[in-house]
Amino acid sequence: MKSERKRNRAFTLIELIVVIAIMGILAACLLPALASARPQAERVSCSDNLRQVGLAFRTWAIDHNGNMPMQAPYTQGGIYDTDVGYRAVTANQPYSRGVSKMFLTMSNQLTTPKILFCPAEFESPVRQAATTFSGDSAAGTVPYTNDLNVSYFVGVDASEASPRMLLIGDHNLGSGNPPTQAYQGTPGSMLSLNTPFVSLGTNFPANNVAVGWMDNMHALRGNVGMADGSVGCFSRPKLQDALKNAGGYSVTVPGNFPLASGCSPVNYNRIQLP
Repeated sequence: MKSERKRNRAFTLIELIVVIAIMGILAACLLPALASARPQAERVSCSDNLRQVGLAFRTWAIDHNGNMPMQAPYTQGGIYDTDVGYRAVTANQPYSRGVSKMFLTMSNQLTTPKILFCPAEFESPVRQAATTFSGDSAAGTVPYTNDLNVSYFVGVDASEASPRMLLIGDHNLGSGNPPTQAYQGTPGSMLSLNTPFVSLGTNFPANNVAVGWMDNMHALRGNVGMADGSVGCFSRPKLQDALKNAGGYSVTVPGNFPLASGCSPVNYNRIQLP
């Protein structure tokens, strides 16, 4: 009996074309899903950051007569009279002011400065996530020095007594529909060149084109942490609805917080940007 030889059969040109076409169709179907997965993951990670930061604010307040750092004076461990309404971006941690100092005051509660940086930060690499509060510049570390290590604004009037006030959130806010420039302007610039302080008020006219998110971090949306510890991803209309119902009280000192375009009244819901 003759033994039969097995022969390797190669793909024909037609079969190869069919395989390539199928692979192309699969790639076309999967790539959009993969592309949308990353922004969603970044929004979730950002939300987790804000929950941890919000918890740090409330934990700090427990040890300071219910006051958060921006309501307690320097003599009581806070920054009310030294950093609310002030901003200076410098190279040395002891001389940084503003939002970064607010967070630095809570370094024991925050543990790591990494959670102060949004994974979708639109001003990278000008802004950079720090890895240590210690100021250590050893190899492999990024010391926490100033506002350029921060992605989030602080609602300086937020307190647990007004649970729906904005406490923290993404800093890519501006005026317009949608805004084309963030309120704080050029990263690292001083007060005379930008507006790192704005009052968002508690009410808006029906036809306003005021505060909103730029289209550069979370697709015309932004994550916000409220004074009660909740976190939400707000579109522009939802943000404005939240401000209409935020409540709060008027504060005239310290700091100069101009009224944001289309907002009212002044000196309510003051937002300090990094």
